[in-house]
Amino acid sequence: MATEDIDVVLASDLPLIRREFPWPIRVGCVAAGAFAVVMPLWELGRGLWPLNFATPFFAVIVGGAAYVGLQFIRAGLSGWGDHWTYPPHTVLVQRRAWGRQTITRLTTTNVAAIEVRRSEDADHDDAPWQVVIVPRPTFSGLADAAGAGGVFDAGRYGSQDYAERVRRALHYHLGR
Repeated sequence: MATEDIDVVLASDLPLIRREFPWPIRVGCVAAGAFAVVMPLWELGRGLWPLNFATPFFAVIVGGAAYVGLQFIRAGLSGWGDHWTYPPHTVLVQRRAWGRQTITRLTTTNVAAIEVRRSEDADHDDAPWQVVIVPRPTFSGLADAAGAGGVFDAGRYGSQDYAERVRRALHYHLGR
């Protein structure tokens, strides 16, 4: 994000969104995944061969551990990142995963609403208020680009008043 963009965000209530999967955690995920794949195979491999009546039981355990381990390795290698910038009357959502970067442009034309929502587990959450940008359903692929829930997450906040300020700032920035 350019210095001018950061100044604009800090001077307003626009959310400064820079989410990344930190490299130390990524390395830890790959190591944990490799451990989860190799260790059960090492310890229980003797139950897989020669074939006997217990082989399916050991195969389920080793296969389940391999599935979980591969998911950890996949998460560690993905290199996920999410950065928002604010050109005039536009929100650019830049996402990076698996070495590819996608850019989604949100404008008044393709945004249906900007809402403040209360989290389902608000009783156990330090930041129960969430601001979301809801894309219009008529724009093909925009809900898929949004991710989970079909909305763009503009952050979680501790108070409803501040979440409402962020919503108004996004609303004003998009010229709605």
